[in-house]
Amino acid sequence: MSNNAYTVRENLNEFEESVLGDLNQGYDLVDVAYGDGRWVGTYQDTPGNTGFSSASSVSELEQTVQQAWNQGYSLTDVEYGDGVWFGTFEQDSGANAYSTSTSLTELTEDISGRWNQGYELVDVEYGDGIWFGTYRDVPGSNGYSSASSIDEFKQDISQMWDKGYDLVDVEYGDGIWFGVFQDDSSITSGYITASTFDGLAEGICEVWCEGYELVDIEYGDGIWLGTVEKEIYTPSYSDFGLEMLRLQMEHDMQMDAIQMMSDVIADTKYA
Repeated sequence: MSNNAYTVRENLNEFEESVLGDLNQGYDLVDVAYGDGRWVGTYQDTPGNTGFSSASSVSELEQTVQQAWNQGYSLTDVEYGDGVWFGTFEQDSGANAYSTSTSLTELTEDISGRWNQGYELVDVEYGDGIWFGTYRDVPGSNGYSSASSIDEFKQDISQMWDKGYDLVDVEYGDGIWFGVFQDDSSITSGYITASTFDGLAEGICEVWCEGYELVDIEYGDGIWLGTVEKEIYTPSYSDFGLEMLRLQMEHDMQMDAIQMMSDVIADTKYA
């Protein structure tokens, strides 16, 4: 669970300064949330370096995304809060795309279109009347779910888990809870809900002790929701080979011991 942490600030300038300092210390920013007057950044190890940018409008954010692409960075996460669009980027040469929609129905149509192009949905954000979808060429099939209440949303999560999908991102906007799911056999996911950020922080500490990592935070309708995941160990072919070698060595040692006992008995019999 190296470098899985979070930072909290009430002021955007202080938040950006905090994140910049953490990035310089080797942390990788993977998620940003705004809720109840707080900016919250989540850190987790990533393959490439990460960066961020804030904009006062979605059109300005789109320009920033184009500039980031030219510099070899992919958009990974978008947050809207207090009139600001905040983008998180990772140094990555993989395919990357986004969509902007003015309704949830239009968003789902955009998602289907991107799926047909070979992209997977990785993040959804709502702000200033706009649904913003972020897409990457990540492995595994993709899914999503929307609900009008947190209880209904929890039921949707359980149903998606039963289908083999893991929760990777949550958004609350325009009265809707929206979940992004990924079919990834290398992880198992979970979530924490709390009515206060302090309660969420306590829950995060508890799941850290269970080997989970925090990957996403969202606030909506008076509820903090943290998405967590844990890697699942899958034995490789080399692991299987090592295990067979260990068993063979144990077998050889047992046979040597039996032979030694047989020799001792034979010597005693004819002495």
